[in-house]
Amino acid sequence: MKKIMGIMAAALMLAGSLCADEARIQNVLAKIRRGEKVTVAVLGGSITTGYSSNPISSNSWAAKTEEWFKSVCEKSGSSLTFLNEGVSGTDSAFAVARVQDHIIKNKVDLVILEFAVNDQWLDSKTRQRTYEGLIRQIMNNSDTAVLALFVNTRENESLPSQQYEQQPICEHYHIPFVSWKDCVLKNGKKSDFQNFYDGQETVHPNNAGHASIASFIVEKLKGYWDNLPADKALPAVAKKLPAPKTDDAFEFVTYYHKDNISPSSNTGWKIGGTPRHDDWIKRGSVREGWQTNEAGSEITFEVEGSTIGLTYAESDQFRNATAWVTGPDGKDSQKVILQCFQAYRKGYYGWAYKELVHGDKVQKYTVHIQCSKRASADRAGKYCNVTGIIAAGK
Repeated sequence: MKKIMGIMAAALMLAGSLCADEARIQNVLAKIRRGEKVTVAVLGGSITTGYSSNPISSNSWAAKTEEWFKSVCEKSGSSLTFLNEGVSGTDSAFAVARVQDHIIKNKVDLVILEFAVNDQWLDSKTRQRTYEGLIRQIMNNSDTAVLALFVNTRENESLPSQQYEQQPICEHYHIPFVSWKDCVLKNGKKSDFQNFYDGQETVHPNNAGHASIASFIVEKLKGYWDNLPADKALPAVAKKLPAPKTDDAFEFVTYYHKDNISPSSNTGWKIGGTPRHDDWIKRGSVREGWQTNEAGSEITFEVEGSTIGLTYAESDQFRNATAWVTGPDGKDSQKVILQCFQAYRKGYYGWAYKELVHGDKVQKYTVHIQCSKRASADRAGKYCNVTGIIAAGK
């Protein structure tokens, strides 16, 4: 009886505050135990790339997590491919455009998702839908395992992140998670967060912070490994997902860029330009869009979707643009500002996403993008840009 209670307690500790779907992760770890080839990936933003750890190759949370996988693979004779698919500035909206190239095409067995920090700056009407769509792209009709990682920023009291929105979505799909904040605070060490960042840095942890994050991920994985059932007792993976919690539009995404769409009209925009992020180049599958520095110049595209949005780059070297869509009824949507100019991004650019229309059925739209007609003296002659168009919806 004591043994049974002990097993039950261990299972509860492993699951945390949710009923974790152990089947997917257990089946991946069983492949390692059998000596089979496995591919593990981490997908996120600059915290996933290892920014502020030094050297990244050994001290980032991803590198330290890779060390654990290497150790168990070496002991079992399994062949490991570990992919760091972090790209600085990636939020879940940009991830839904990247996931096919960087995760699904690589036939990843297990992916760790890190978007709780970057999604703070994503529009509140979008971020839960894109996070859920990302999960559905990865998991629906596949046996790929997902582990969610919730990291946070340095702020003393709130330690903000989007865990409060993302955790319910993970629970909906029975996805196990690791919450950095919850794990640290459970040990009564709130003050440790001041030691996990250097200087005035508030977003990117230092080596100690990355080591702390990795320790809790490894603890989670080791819990699964140490309690892994025999092959005959492994649970089956349910490949069909439940109905979406928000909507399923972002499960079905076409990402338009210079290689797969041509403008229907154009008065001054050119292909390519600055937005070729080093992180993206390292990961492969570079996607370029269009840019211009001609005030008032407009470019249009014909696309189909229930949700239409634009990805663009931000920098202190850019100028803003305006965007809208014309619907099948010939009416224009409300115009939105693409804030390509961001004063705080000095000598560096980040990604952003702006939704133009969100409907409940797929329709044809004309997307309009216009370079700002007005610009301050220091903005005149600067470029605005669009890196791509996200058309979502089945």
